[in-house]
Amino acid sequence: MKFYDMNLRGQDFNNDLALVLEANRFGWDYLNLNYSPDNFDKAIQYKDDLMDELSSVDFNQTYRNKKTNFEHADISMGINILNANSNEIRKIINRYRNKANYISCLGGDLKINRSVCENHRIDVLSRPYYKRRDSGMNHVLAKEAVKNNVAIELCFRDILNNHLRYRANVISSFKEILMFHRKFKFPLILTTDSKSVYHVRSTRDIVSFFRSIGFTDKEIYNGFYYYPKQIVDFNSERDNMIINGVKVIESDDFTDTYDNLESDLEEFEPFDDESVDEIDEVDDSDDLDGLDVVEDYDDNESDFEEGES
Repeated sequence: MKFYDMNLRGQDFNNDLALVLEANRFGWDYLNLNYSPDNFDKAIQYKDDLMDELSSVDFNQTYRNKKTNFEHADISMGINILNANSNEIRKIINRYRNKANYISCLGGDLKINRSVCENHRIDVLSRPYYKRRDSGMNHVLAKEAVKNNVAIELCFRDILNNHLRYRANVISSFKEILMFHRKFKFPLILTTDSKSVYHVRSTRDIVSFFRSIGFTDKEIYNGFYYYPKQIVDFNSERDNMIINGVKVIESDDFTDTYDNLESDLEEFEPFDDESVDEIDEVDDSDDLDGLDVVEDYDDNESDFEEGES
């Protein structure tokens, strides 16, 4: 399985390089650095230098190198819109949609949450629970997110930085959003939201946490790989889009872009004897060949064991 982290906090070249190197060391395959609209143009100028520095490092001792052909993560740069009203969000989208591969907007305020979920030109509503006592989601927003293909983002750093009742409130929000996701099937992505090297955690630690709060292996797979890859692939085709849902394609473009689920799940490292039994049951299943994770979600629920700690 590959791991995509779509939310690393970009700041400047030195901090970004240290952050990317640390994330590589812990086994992340795809890293997206998010910047404010004011800093995005400056960051694009040193993206090539960042890639050159990354490619010159020897990663033979990386976290996952012994089991995979992992060498270097792919890097992209996006925009994270903070503290903006609906009109400001619309102006930023008009200015940067064709320049940025990824656009997310910080939620929290219900008006902002709804405005983002209703805008198909925004990729992600980040942290709808931000500074709230509830999750910031309801059935209306969930339906709008499905309609406009807007992903909802849960950030691990909100667990890492909070304590006591604040952490409990965030976990409760995660579970409520997960409940809406299971019912309405909007895209749900999981990120670290790392701001410094001290926030970076290994892929194994992150998977273990989300299992402990009730996420199944399938939901973790979708959150860290399938849905982020959908966003990346969709945005890479925006130049060929005539209208939403219609694009220009070549005759040799009819390829299966969905990776084999069985081989990806084999790379989950077991954490205890119970987890080993769960992974073995998934690997031995004959029903996984050609499985469509998103569309056949309900029909194949029995093919997966829920990862509970």
